[in-house]
Amino acid sequence: MTFVANMALFNMQSSTPKKSQQTYRTLFWLFLTFITAIRLLLAGKFGLGVDESHYLLYSRHLAWGYFDHPPMVAFLAALTSIFGDSVFLVRLGPVICSVISLVLLRYLALALYRDERVGFWATVLLHLMPYQHLLLVGLLPDASLNVFWCGTLLAVWQAMKSGKWPMWILTGLLFGGALLSKYHAVLLALCLLGYLITSADHRFWLKKAQPYVAALIGLIVFMPNILWNARHSWISYSYQLGQGSGGGLDPGKFIAAIGGQLGAWSPIIFGLLIAVFIVIIRQQKISEADRFAVWTSIPLFVFFCLTGLTSKILPHWTSVGWWTGSIAVTMVILQKIPRLSPSATRWRRWSAAAAVTGFVMTALLYVVLFLPVVGPVYNWARNVSVSLNQKFPAVKPLKPFETGFDISNELFGWPDIARQVESIRAEMPRPATTFVFGHRFHSTSQLAVYLKRATTATVLHHTYNQYRLWFGAEDHAGWDALFIVDQKRHQKRAGRYRPLFSKMDPQPIEIRILRNGRLAQKIEVYRYFGFKGKYDE
Repeated sequence: MTFVANMALFNMQSSTPKKSQQTYRTLFWLFLTFITAIRLLLAGKFGLGVDESHYLLYSRHLAWGYFDHPPMVAFLAALTSIFGDSVFLVRLGPVICSVISLVLLRYLALALYRDERVGFWATVLLHLMPYQHLLLVGLLPDASLNVFWCGTLLAVWQAMKSGKWPMWILTGLLFGGALLSKYHAVLLALCLLGYLITSADHRFWLKKAQPYVAALIGLIVFMPNILWNARHSWISYSYQLGQGSGGGLDPGKFIAAIGGQLGAWSPIIFGLLIAVFIVIIRQQKISEADRFAVWTSIPLFVFFCLTGLTSKILPHWTSVGWWTGSIAVTMVILQKIPRLSPSATRWRRWSAAAAVTGFVMTALLYVVLFLPVVGPVYNWARNVSVSLNQKFPAVKPLKPFETGFDISNELFGWPDIARQVESIRAEMPRPATTFVFGHRFHSTSQLAVYLKRATTATVLHHTYNQYRLWFGAEDHAGWDALFIVDQKRHQKRAGRYRPLFSKMDPQPIEIRILRNGRLAQKIEVYRYFGFKGKYDE
């Protein structure tokens, strides 16, 4: 409620009182300090996620490219892990990136609208979106992408306004950094091109050299990744293009894509973004700031949601659209809610609903993350379903609760699992030539970051992944191995890899991990002997 109530205190004018500007400037820095302190306090309180573990392993094998991503996330992890591999230090880099990104957001809002309120409330709005709390602290490519994306937007806006060559050069350098952070940063160039084509005030830049020189500089910065891919059969680009190609129209995937956006950013906030877009494009004369905000946000949501017609997309792929999207939403709300009209009343109500919904969803995220509430809630729901089934046989009861139903369990217990796996490896006939492998890269990476550095970990599944670049099967012929698999389908999967070895112990060793007295993970460890030096087919 505070989000809306405070905004309603001020009428939107061409220039707000100086005292008000100073107040919101102070509020921004206080909020940034507070939220950063909270992130630093919580950063080391839960284990690394699947992707975070995988990217931390990247930092131990530094290169200009990887199977699925460019190298910036590895550089970021390597920078902070110099001082150790604690979870806090691993996440310190992303937390610093989030601070820089939010500061850039403020200056971008000031450059576009010259109003401190926009920068402050846009920052608050971002923190009412549940998934942003993960993206702004997790070791993900988005951490550095946010910095370079916001920096590029601010630099190019200043370059167009001033026409100064140094700003265009800075734009190119920052754009190159964005490309080295995540491949879909190429969409930023397309968004800016769309803006220039439709802007009567800035279209003339298309006839000048500066934008093309900036793009060329960005390409030069990105060139090491291109050369790496050229030496590795264009593996990253093939993989990313394959993700977007899909296999024909699939309405189910499209619905899932839209649902992912509603769940990640809060449904009402996402609805407000759509409403704001409609408001802006219906204006008789769109301001250059509004046009810039729309072109650097909405196309990203449209592109990825349409991609969802044929391919599976992840909700956070659109996250960079919220940097200017949050500015646009905040600006329109500030314009609408002070008015005395039925329309203004509706905007106030929807803004209040968005704030409450976003806050509740974010609070639930933290509750699930730090408290094992999923199991008790699920068991309660199952008891209800069983009672209903007894009265109405057509109602099927829920299955008994399994630890995998609570995905937050995957963040806990891996250091202990690694210690037990190392103990089992030490008891193998040849510990020095015994590697560890999993069915997929997910669990393998979460385990590998906690194993001893000298321990070889890999994946033997036929699907090509990063481990193919790190592990040569032929080079490890004759080695023994430990297969790490969760409780689901462990016997079937263990039997699947039996032909790759001379001998297998059919009796697994069980590892159980408790979280607050409740079973969180159950891992089976199978022992194999005499690796034949090939992958699963």
